[in-house]
Amino acid sequence: MSEIMETWNPVTEEANFPVQVKCYSGFKADERPLSFILSGREFSVMDIEGSWFEEDESGHERRVCFRVRADDGDLYLLSHHPEEGTWVLRRVTRLGGPYGGGKLRPVAGS
Repeated sequence: MSEIMETWNPVTEEANFPVQVKCYSGFKADERPLSFILSGREFSVMDIEGSWFEEDESGHERRVCFRVRADDGDLYLLSHHPEEGTWVLRRVTRLGGPYGGGKLRPVAGS
């Protein structure tokens, strides 16, 4: 009796475009993302798998990065620029969730 094994191959896409993010604001503003809008759909953040700070080479620009799992099962890397008040979707790792498989595209007004 032979078994058929499925191959699991996550696909990572670079994005680097602005997104609208709804945040929890507790002790400070924009403490962590709750949801974000991508291609006209609002994705809920189910889990924050990691967060860290990054600086550019000159040390002048500081970003807060969040690796989040959304309600579609995929992983998203969101970057917050507190000085500007902006968010950027930097990367998506498609894990084969029910809504996965589409190409990323920025939406006007996002």
